Amino acid sequence: MEKVDSRTVLMEVREALASADREQLRALSARVHPHALAEVLPELTVEELVVLLRLLGDEEVAQLIAELDPRVAAQLLRSLSHTQAADILEEMDPDDATDVVEELPIVEAEDILRRMAPEEARYIRELMRYRPESAGGIMTPEFVALSPEITAETALRTIRRLAAEKEVIYYVYVTDERDRLLGVLSLRDLVLARPSTRVGDLMLRDVVKVPVDADQEEVARLIREHHLLAVPVVDPEQRLLGIVTSDDVADVLEEETTEDVERLGGSQPLEEPYITARVRHIVRKRVGWLLLLFVA
Repeated sequence: MEKVDSRTVLMEVREALASADREQLRALSARVHPHALAEVLPELTVEELVVLLRLLGDEEVAQLIAELDPRVAAQLLRSLSHTQAADILEEMDPDDATDVVEELPIVEAEDILRRMAPEEARYIRELMRYRPESAGGIMTPEFVALSPEITAETALRTIRRLAAEKEVIYYVYVTDERDRLLGVLSLRDLVLARPSTRVGDLMLRDVVKVPVDADQEEVARLIREHHLLAVPVVDPEQRLLGIVTSDDVADVLEEETTEDVERLGGSQPLEEPYITARVRHIVRKRVGWLLLLFVA
């Protein structure tokens, strides 16, 4: 990917939108990193955003919006009609879409959810029940679960059919008729197995999993320690609710590192941005360290 200045990217995007040049826009999208392209979206006018949607389509625009901070993404969606916002959210991964919806005013969020496809809206409503900092809050309900009784051949046919709909299929989970997690197997094991072998005979029963209310930092630690691409999330009855992928915890690890650096620098991390934080809150967080440094 080419490294381009944000002002240059914005200028090229506006040039492509002014001439409604889809090919120029797609060429730019292929040339620069998606995050660099996403960063210029808040600079566009409503009219330019509408043209962008028409030229790129809901799916590509959704991928760009997912690159933004949820607060920024929510403000961006508020500039569009609720129907357009619903179409974009439908194309986003459920966990990313949930982060954005939670930043919208309640009334607007409800209206947008009502305009979404029922299944996609249901996923988001279910994820909104959990704390944002918990395993349930960062998981995605898009995973592949199979019965232990089917053969490897049938399993592979099922996976091919579901591949376009699921976020990640590095692991295949095995569940019983009540959705309880029984085991896990990799695609490699499935491909190398004899076609007639039962999935239940291939799976690993010792599964690294997390409860739905586990703290997100604990989930990130498990993924990092066990070198996993994803970890399953279960409820108290061991029913499989979703998975947390390594991508999902990347931001968590970054936040954790930032907090550690702030503490090393002699300050407590704030729970909200400086711009919106109250003066009393900032003083309470900082004054102790400042006094200690002054005495030292």
